[in-house]
Amino acid sequence: MDRQGFFSIDAIFAVALLLIIAGVFSNVYNGRNQAATWIRVGEEAKSTCEKLVAAINTVYANGSALNLYIDLPTTIGGHAYVILFDNIDREITINVPEIGITGSTAKATTTCKNIALGSLDTSKRVRVYWENSSVKVTNI
Repeated sequence: MDRQGFFSIDAIFAVALLLIIAGVFSNVYNGRNQAATWIRVGEEAKSTCEKLVAAINTVYANGSALNLYIDLPTTIGGHAYVILFDNIDREITINVPEIGITGSTAKATTTCKNIALGSLDTSKRVRVYWENSSVKVTNI
């Protein structure tokens, strides 16, 4: 028999099995990498949320004489984010809508219930201060 140009079915099976295994590992790697990104963004959002709540609580506890200036990150995980305040539950919420299916959300509760929180430009410094018996959170 002439064996020139002969390729065995075993070699085809081995190459196919190698491609399947490489595809499975690639899929697992991408899933883990995406999960790690979601966790990192969630933790960064939580840290930013707690920093803002700490500033609000500090101004609230020390009275009208105190002004605090804080810098918030311009993005979280390279994505824009939204800061919201719920007056009923006294919660500051940071939402990063571009992460995952439903977005990444971080919440922190403040002791102060009379907060005037406008829309914040995160690229500018944030001022937390008393005005008209409420704690105001605005940009400088």
